[in-house]
Amino acid sequence: MDDLIKLHQQIAEMKKQADQLQKQNRTAVLAQLRAQMAAYGITAEELSRPAPKTRSPKAPAPSPSKGKKPAPALAAKYRGPEGQVWSGRGPAPRWLNALLVDGKTREDFLVRPNAQASSSAVE
Repeated sequence: MDDLIKLHQQIAEMKKQADQLQKQNRTAVLAQLRAQMAAYGITAEELSRPAPKTRSPKAPAPSPSKGKKPAPALAAKYRGPEGQVWSGRGPAPRWLNALLVDGKTREDFLVRPNAQASSSAVE
């Protein structure tokens, strides 16, 4: 029990020493702060305002191995005269719309897997 009392006394003594050091260094610290405030043009009014809230950083995007897996590339359903391709999903591409305006139909550009296989067999 005596050790505990001695420990409390030591803590109280150290607190007194810390207070004395703060009082001794206070003038020097204030001088440094005033010099820095003058160098940066900081006013006492600015110091009295609350600090602006900082935004927390956004969570990084999930890596491809987690969560949804990327969709596989879709096979071409339509092929244009210059090799353009369209899967048939989403809005029609400009090249197809331009050809449709010229009087063509979507079926004219439909990719037929069986036709490609038979044409390569003939060659």
